[in-house]
Amino acid sequence: MQIKKTSALTGISLAATGLLAGCVQFVPVKDIAGDKPGYLATHFSIESLPTAVREKLPAPGAHVLPFKVLTLSGTFSGHVGAAAIKDTFKATLVNAKDTGLVQQVLETSANDVPSSATFSLSYLNMYSLKQETASYSQTMAFIPFVVHDSDNNQFAFDAPKEDTTYTTTFKFGTTVQIANFRRTTSNCHTGHYYPASRISAALTGKAIDFECEESKDGIIQSKTRRTYLTEYGVGLNRSLATSSAQFDWTYSAFEKDGEKTITLFGKPTSDKAI
Repeated sequence: MQIKKTSALTGISLAATGLLAGCVQFVPVKDIAGDKPGYLATHFSIESLPTAVREKLPAPGAHVLPFKVLTLSGTFSGHVGAAAIKDTFKATLVNAKDTGLVQQVLETSANDVPSSATFSLSYLNMYSLKQETASYSQTMAFIPFVVHDSDNNQFAFDAPKEDTTYTTTFKFGTTVQIANFRRTTSNCHTGHYYPASRISAALTGKAIDFECEESKDGIIQSKTRRTYLTEYGVGLNRSLATSSAQFDWTYSAFEKDGEKTITLFGKPTSDKAI
């Protein structure tokens, strides 16, 4: 089945939106950090999504992903204003019942000291549906954000098409919000497939880049690049730029169902903000 519309909204952009919005905090961080796998399974299941979103998802078993657990690690770097950031990260992705959905725990560390954990539920690690961030320096976690609806009428696709623009408008807010949702439109254009070995000699299959712009009321809010890997059937964060911030992801290792592959990306994919 070919998807008609998709989004490349990154998890980090949702987190940034939450910080800027000054979200209410209510879940103790110590409770989340004490059992991250359990918290992910309990609070980021398919059943935790709004009915309007669940109705549009593939049935269990309808979108088979080639892994049960995929672990990615590397470096996250960039800046917010004049403040430079360079952290390491480890992301654990869990195949959610072969629906195309992926549960994820992304833990970042500064100077080898864990600093935060972000929990999310996404479609192919390309379309963020629900997210919550717990900063270890805070007592309480930020209230989760969730997509309440979108104009997609199908999610599953076999593979992205080349040189194609994918557009969707969706609305999201907090999990306790019942009105005044934020409506955002995402336009993503694909390039052409190239051997994934260009990313790393250890990788097989193909890769394709998504260049995306996210806008609200016709004004661009962020630009992102994501790379879809056919070997894993999911996308990777590559870069994010806003009017005041810019980030790049560099990957050093992949581990699929316990089998580890060392890999390196080249130069950062962006060097300036919008």
